[in-house]
Amino acid sequence: MGNTIVKLYQKQNFVITEDILKTIKKNDLTLDEALLIIYFCGNNNHPILDIDEIIEKFGMDELSIMKAFANITNKNLISIKMEKNKEGKVEEIIDLTPFYESIAIDINAKEKKKSDDGVFSLFEREFGRPLSPTEFEIINRWLDNNINEELINHAVKEAIFNDSFTLRYVDAILNEWAKKGFKTSKEVDLYLKRKKQPKVRKNESLFDYNWLDDEE
Repeated sequence: MGNTIVKLYQKQNFVITEDILKTIKKNDLTLDEALLIIYFCGNNNHPILDIDEIIEKFGMDELSIMKAFANITNKNLISIKMEKNKEGKVEEIIDLTPFYESIAIDINAKEKKKSDDGVFSLFEREFGRPLSPTEFEIINRWLDNNINEELINHAVKEAIFNDSFTLRYVDAILNEWAKKGFKTSKEVDLYLKRKKQPKVRKNESLFDYNWLDDEE
């Protein structure tokens, strides 16, 4: 997801988004530093340090521009690449990838928090009580192993249907699915349909399957 966000910011017509402002604030940029970042973001197609244009647009003096430029470089928000222009002359191009990566990190962290909160809330609703530290550790291990929320929800349904709704049972199901390489609920359902095809009756549920006795 991070690379997708970076590419989106690199290609889109420039708009000062909330994420850009939050990243500026997070990095404690001064007004001059923020203006310089905004200037470079607005010139995505050909971001260079054009002193005269910056003075004209923002009313900054040359010393302030160079100081702000040095600061955002030292803060690793930009890097400099040497490229040939249309006339064949080598010029310094401002690479904003580090700044966009900083935005991507914040967005990913926000999305992960949403997902994490959803998973924890799901179990607390089903248990009717707060989770124990051990239970938090188990769920965090799933998330650290990139098991998505959709698959966890599916494992919860399996456990509930089989009247074995404990975190350990859900963990065992997820381990079985990991061994089989399942990444999505759709893959689980397709596997079940293939396994039960000869004997599926009209009203039989796909959840009616004992994963822990699966020999395949």
